[in-house]
Amino acid sequence: MPPLRRPSEPSPFAALERAFAVLCVEPRPLALDGASVAGLPARAIPLGELKARLLHPSTPYVTRDAAIGVLIARAKAEGGAWTVGLAGVLLPGMRRALEPLVEACPDRQADLEAQMLVGFLAALARCSPERPRPAGFLCGRAYDAAKQLVRTELAERARPAHRPISAEPPKPWGHPDFVLARAVAQGVICADDAELIGATRLGEMTLAEAARAWGLSYKAAERRRQRAEVALVAWISQGFRPGFVADRGVPAGSKGAGRPRQGRRPQQRPEGHATASPPPDSERR
Repeated sequence: MPPLRRPSEPSPFAALERAFAVLCVEPRPLALDGASVAGLPARAIPLGELKARLLHPSTPYVTRDAAIGVLIARAKAEGGAWTVGLAGVLLPGMRRALEPLVEACPDRQADLEAQMLVGFLAALARCSPERPRPAGFLCGRAYDAAKQLVRTELAERARPAHRPISAEPPKPWGHPDFVLARAVAQGVICADDAELIGATRLGEMTLAEAARAWGLSYKAAERRRQRAEVALVAWISQGFRPGFVADRGVPAGSKGAGRPRQGRRPQQRPEGHATASPPPDSERR
């Protein structure tokens, strides 16, 4: 007689979703003081309702960032329920980020979810509530932690002893984030340029928002991204060749070539000098 099959345990994300739902149950749901965030109703907002509001397209980014910043501050100060609440609010973003990794390793979904939550907690410990786009930072670092697990798994599967039949090793550059990470590692672009491309081309940030977050003018951010993308295209077209150097004589990720140095805001223009800025409806990527 075959052994009885035990009911499968919920995945880490499913367990988080259930815990979050418990926190949102009336009559005393975990709630954020809406009066502390401009753009939200000035009342106690249960986290379930807050989650729906922040996901709605009509909610501006400044309101989302401020609300997530308050949740981060509470989670860092009190932990426990507030950490679960913050993770529950960000769960849709983590699910979206996980999709390409699950496609690469469908049999490791539970492990990838667990690794994502580990990465989320590690990122939370060093995330300031005032950080621009904090949700993107936390979900991005969670994704990075899970991506490392995928890389390890694919490297193991590519070993000859793992698979007795002839098979092409999986390409590590299948996902755009892998391409950017590899380009940074080889010095084709710098980490700031990779983050700018990832945030505006792969993420939800517009170029105008990125320019404000990086302390650049819109035109400077546009030129910086364009230079990096030109170098990326040339590097990819040459087969991801190590030691690639851009045509202008310095790697595209160099701090030179007329761009602001990492961590340094552009110098203030002389008074009366026209500063290029995007048209009112040009929140384009």
